[in-house]
Amino acid sequence: MIKTTILLYLLLTFLSCVQSEIILTQPESETGRPGRSLRLICKTSGFDVGSYNMYWFRQVQGQGLEWLVYYYSSSDNSYAPAIKDRVTASKDTSNNIFALDIKILKIEDTAIYYCASDHSERNQG
Repeated sequence: MIKTTILLYLLLTFLSCVQSEIILTQPESETGRPGRSLRLICKTSGFDVGSYNMYWFRQVQGQGLEWLVYYYSSSDNSYAPAIKDRVTASKDTSNNIFALDIKILKIEDTAIYYCASDHSERNQG
């Protein structure tokens, strides 16, 4: 049976304009099977995930970074056209978690997935 391995790596964001350390933590790896679903989790600390723009990106080995999702809220978000029918992003603000649910996994979903946050001036008012 074919297994699809989704690798997740820690992505740390340090911003000089923020006084506390901003940390985004992901498990080292997650494994899913083609045709099944998988949930990727990004645990945040040093900021309120509910107050900032969040993103998911992925990188297939030997290729460039691919944007997947921009997410602020259930009514303010955007998905890459190629995957928009198979993914759903969400925030669990009580636990400071940003998640990505992928439905109907495909072999081509094998990649390193990154979550990121946007701490631009727009968000700090």
